[in-house]
Amino acid sequence: MILFAKVVRKTDTKEYPSIREALSETLSELPKEAVGYSRAVMMILSASESPDDETRERMLRDSADIALNSVREMGESYGASLTVPCMTVFGIGIMVPMILMSILPLLNVGGMFGSKTIDQGTIVMITLAIVPSFILMVALYMRGRNPFLGEDESLLDLRYAAPLILSIPLAIVYLIIGTDSDWIFLFSLAPACVAAIILMSDAMYRETRRRKCELSLMDTVFDVGNRMLSGNNFEKAGVDSMHSRSLLSDISDRLSREYALCRGDVRTAICSVIGPISSEMSIALQNIQICSEKSNDDAGKLAVTIGKQFQNRTSTQRDLEMKLKSTTDMMMGTAMFFAPMVLGMSVSMLEPLSGISGFVSPQGTEIILGTYLIELCALISLLVSSLGNGEGVAKMIWRFCMMCPISLLVFAVCCSFSL
Repeated sequence: MILFAKVVRKTDTKEYPSIREALSETLSELPKEAVGYSRAVMMILSASESPDDETRERMLRDSADIALNSVREMGESYGASLTVPCMTVFGIGIMVPMILMSILPLLNVGGMFGSKTIDQGTIVMITLAIVPSFILMVALYMRGRNPFLGEDESLLDLRYAAPLILSIPLAIVYLIIGTDSDWIFLFSLAPACVAAIILMSDAMYRETRRRKCELSLMDTVFDVGNRMLSGNNFEKAGVDSMHSRSLLSDISDRLSREYALCRGDVRTAICSVIGPISSEMSIALQNIQICSEKSNDDAGKLAVTIGKQFQNRTSTQRDLEMKLKSTTDMMMGTAMFFAPMVLGMSVSMLEPLSGISGFVSPQGTEIILGTYLIELCALISLLVSSLGNGEGVAKMIWRFCMMCPISLLVFAVCCSFSL
């Protein structure tokens, strides 16, 4: 929509003498990964100028195939480009803190550093600032390279992070009790994360259901087209097609009632019922309805074409998600289990190694690494949410609240081992 608005603006301001030239220039500004999409759009423009109906339909079919192949190629290229950044995060995020916290004392046993050691300030800066900053840059790089990210969601979703403020009074109470401060994060932030999960569960359930309804609506467009080609009008074809799916039966009933009350304003009825579920589906159905005002058969053909495009796009995106699943599982497993386990065992080895080597371990090692694990969970949540179709702020907060308590618990258990 932004691209075509830019084309119209360039034409209206006389920057270009025609829409064709403005469109051609705007498409040339797209990244090289979108060359297939640019070619498909120009083919559609040429098809609109063809006087022969058969030639026009053939060109439209070819343009749809070109656009779909372009999406597949972008998905394969994007998936292949994730290996090095993800392995870099995996290595830097775990190995550097482990080396700083456990390998240095071991090297000091052999006298590699002589009487000199890295001071605590340097260790803290590397662990809590430099390493997380590097991971953040990698996450932002991967997000910028993602050609499938949807529209950014409102920052109002940050309100879901409000329960995390509970960690402050919990930490104060924990310190007042006078117990060991090394596990302050586990007993303050972890309960706050659990509270956030409980409060967000209803919203996440509604979003999951909305997404399922959206996908089901996309599947109905093809059926709507076939019903219209069989002689049904747009309103009846849409309601009957939705009613045949159990997930959409309630939506079909509401849409039928809106049709009865809208007094002929069908587009407003579609917008009020379908819009909250999927703005894209609302626009698609409105376009089909507008076409049906001139020709029911042409509208049916349009619905069939749009339905095929939805099905092909969904299939391509599902394939991409399956390819990315191993990457996302590895990242989440790193933050929840592998990193806290390795770092926790490093802390367990730190005391005996320090006793052998005479190396004075940094004070508050558990607090330093606990802080780092919290940062790592937040960064991995951002990174995973930047893959595939992307996820909103609410999903990032949900994932962080799921990973952080588990990570802190695994770290605490591993630190408690006596070696």
